[in-house]
Amino acid sequence: MGNPYDNATDKLSVLGPTLVFKGELSADEDLMLKGRVEGSINHTASLRIGKEGSVVGNITAKFITVEGRVEGDLHGSAAVTVKESANIDGNIFSPTVSLLEGSNFNGSIEMKKKKGEAAATPRSADGSSQESRPAARTASGNR
Repeated sequence: MGNPYDNATDKLSVLGPTLVFKGELSADEDLMLKGRVEGSINHTASLRIGKEGSVVGNITAKFITVEGRVEGDLHGSAAVTVKESANIDGNIFSPTVSLLEGSNFNGSIEMKKKKGEAAATPRSADGSSQESRPAARTASGNR
């Protein structure tokens, strides 16, 4: 029997509501979690924790969307979205984070761009970098 994804346009795996998984879960296709995972999730694509889904452990994925319960840190390399029904106890690390009104989030958020994605250094009209100029002094009297 061939690979079921050979002819599929959307590569999505669904872990159903009766599933309980213990250990480290990793995948390369989009994943919808409706069950319970006790352990870490390392993912290279999009991960959605459904309303009935829960994770006790850290999550790493490109895109993370949480509608259910997470106890652990979320590391989104592209974006993390926390929906209205979400309940999160943990920290979020991602360059883009969306917290929708009604969500329950307890933790901190750190938003850093990847190296090479930093904003361009502002340039003056003559083309020189503004960073290379000394900072202007304020008129405070302290020199």
